Amino acid sequence: MLRGLRVAAVGISLLGAVSACSAGAPEEDAGIRAAEVCGGFAHDSAVESALAKISGTARFSDNGSEPEKALATLRAADGKVENSEMDGVPNCLLRPPLGGEHLVTISVREAAIILKANPESEKMYTYYRTGASASSTDRFASIYFRCRMANPEKNFIVNASLERESRVKLPGKEAADNQMIVANAAAKRVAQQLGCKGTDLSEGAPEAISGVYGPN
Repeated sequence: MLRGLRVAAVGISLLGAVSACSAGAPEEDAGIRAAEVCGGFAHDSAVESALAKISGTARFSDNGSEPEKALATLRAADGKVENSEMDGVPNCLLRPPLGGEHLVTISVREAAIILKANPESEKMYTYYRTGASASSTDRFASIYFRCRMANPEKNFIVNASLERESRVKLPGKEAADNQMIVANAAAKRVAQQLGCKGTDLSEGAPEAISGVYGPN
């Protein structure tokens, strides 16, 4: 009888230890890696690194992303942009692996016009060579690119935008450059899924060409 009680006590002790380890699992072991989020658009090591830098974590939850809706909305592009379409659809919405506020949101939408650099906007934004126009600032990046689709046959403008929370403090140029690397990779993935031609999206890291951190 006494031996049976000892065995039971040891079993309970081991169960408690296992439960404690499970409950205390570190956040870095939860969620999914940056390279795997939202269909794997950040699979390239440079993009994966940039995403980790601007978000402050290498692992995420991408619950709340709506990639299918985003693609369907763009496939239905008709050249008429309503007010309800101005915010776009969250193609990739990233939170910490254990939940919480959004860290990075990448949205796509049809655009009526392409916003390009001008003397005033260049005082706030850095412009990059990718797509038809691309800019980045402290916590926001935006890329406009043209999409010529064969099925259905149409030609329209896509705007891909990235917004991040202020959880991570980065030097201005580092923030702008890394945001643009991530936004460009996401835009390329969307263009590929739509079958877009003539996008002029950069194959590698986009080059800064004017604005705050452009060449002097």
